[in-house]
Amino acid sequence: MTLLLLSFVAGVLTVLAPCILPLLPVIIGSSVGARRKATPYIVIGSLALSILLFTYLLKASTAFIAIPTYVWGYVSGGILIIIGGIFLWPQLWERLPFVRTTSVGANKLVGTGHQQQSVWGDVLIGAALGPVFSSCSPTYFLILATVLPASFALGTLYLVAYIMGLVLVLALIAVLGQRFTARLQWAADSRGWFKRSLGALFLVLGIIIATGTDKAIETWLLDRGYLGGVQRFEQQLIDEQVRDTGETNTEVARAPSAATAVPRALQRVFPETDFTQADPNLASALSGGPPKDGIPAIDEPSFVPLRDVTRPDTVQAIVLEGDDGVKVYPYNILTWHEIVNDTVDGTPVAITFCPLCGSAIVFDRTLPDGEVSTIGVSGWLLESNMIMFDRETETLWQQSTGNALAGSHFGSALTLVPFQLLTLGEVRRSFPNAQVLSEDTGYRRDYGRNPYAGYETDNRFIFEPSGIDATLPPKEIMVVVPVGETILAASWQALRSTGGTTHRLGSTTYTFSVDETGQLTVQDDSGDTYPFYFEMWFSTAVQHGEQLMLVTV
Repeated sequence: MTLLLLSFVAGVLTVLAPCILPLLPVIIGSSVGARRKATPYIVIGSLALSILLFTYLLKASTAFIAIPTYVWGYVSGGILIIIGGIFLWPQLWERLPFVRTTSVGANKLVGTGHQQQSVWGDVLIGAALGPVFSSCSPTYFLILATVLPASFALGTLYLVAYIMGLVLVLALIAVLGQRFTARLQWAADSRGWFKRSLGALFLVLGIIIATGTDKAIETWLLDRGYLGGVQRFEQQLIDEQVRDTGETNTEVARAPSAATAVPRALQRVFPETDFTQADPNLASALSGGPPKDGIPAIDEPSFVPLRDVTRPDTVQAIVLEGDDGVKVYPYNILTWHEIVNDTVDGTPVAITFCPLCGSAIVFDRTLPDGEVSTIGVSGWLLESNMIMFDRETETLWQQSTGNALAGSHFGSALTLVPFQLLTLGEVRRSFPNAQVLSEDTGYRRDYGRNPYAGYETDNRFIFEPSGIDATLPPKEIMVVVPVGETILAASWQALRSTGGTTHRLGSTTYTFSVDETGQLTVQDDSGDTYPFYFEMWFSTAVQHGEQLMLVTV
């Protein structure tokens, strides 16, 4: 039961985490000058319940897991901004028509309810912070990704222990706040300067959360060495737990040269996979939320003429050109399915795209033993990158590298297939007779909506990688070219802007050139061309490590 104690300690330490420090004034503010002694405890209780419900929603719904973290920031920050406005301008709020006339609704619930010091206002404050507090502990993600899928009852027990540790510290803060202001009657005046100051504090904190500035504050604290030891200490406890007891629902699968801790939940999802042969990094695999095939690959793709496609010119697409014509696979469909199993010029191919790391890669579906298989989405991630599986042998494959992570083909890699990454506008100009993947996929999806909207333009992650290389912005799209044991990587945006570059590796010069149609060619000085793929910088750096060589453009 070591993990039970660890979960409780993690809850205690979460209050001291850098991502929570900027939010503590919300809890303190709900305690100071409250008219009702129960106010801070209602806020804290609502926060605890919010964490519990938020966790179950993440595990139960692929719709919720696909919602970027910044959306929860908008929701949480928006509620705090509204409440801050109520504190600052109570008379103005009371005069708003929708507050006076609406008998039921969210605005009245947040506004009038809190203005009258009702329980609902306190509940909403706590509920607004649940998703934010949830993301600040490595142990929380351990429970979410490994324990809950394997054992719902045990996962709930650990989750409750985590919440109890968090609630205990927050309650202590609330008690101290109430005692400090017990005799300060002016603090309870709803129109006094103290309440207005409190409103300004809530307003500022709401803006901080909604704009993601809390993450910048967290980074500032970590960069200066403040409080980073809290999360490192917690992570060390987790690592020791995994190594010494296996109590996190993992079991050790012995490979010929090393021991790899493979999450038991992953083994249950893939009972036919041979985990005696496994990459040691697989110990860090996390459930992404959706189950095996929960993100459905398209196995029987249909196509429509390009002239019938109405999506904007700016939509990016993977383009395969063969003797039988040009096939186009738009991102707005790939984002929802991640893999398309198709055949081009007689070659079985898997068109793959991982939205979490922007990795667009095409593989030959012929396995090392000569068998042809379809490829599926496992629902698991490694370093925020999709883990695929073939349906023939259930070998697990890393999408970013094409390497087998576990299974009968361990030690092998899938073969890259050349392709281009173009916008639909560029396709319309260069390949007007192209065939485009149809949105009639057999699945009900809103292909006009990006479930990860905004993710590619900020520095936040849904699943944090183990490290970030600060050489380039983390979401910068790179052209990645395997050359023997070396991985060359160049900025795609820079190549498009300059038209190309050259890179010397040993005695060979490699030329990257982008023509006027937007198509890229990589070849050496003997004229041999090399396949490539596209991927965000953070993923390229963390996946390839010392093999990586950055190409200056």
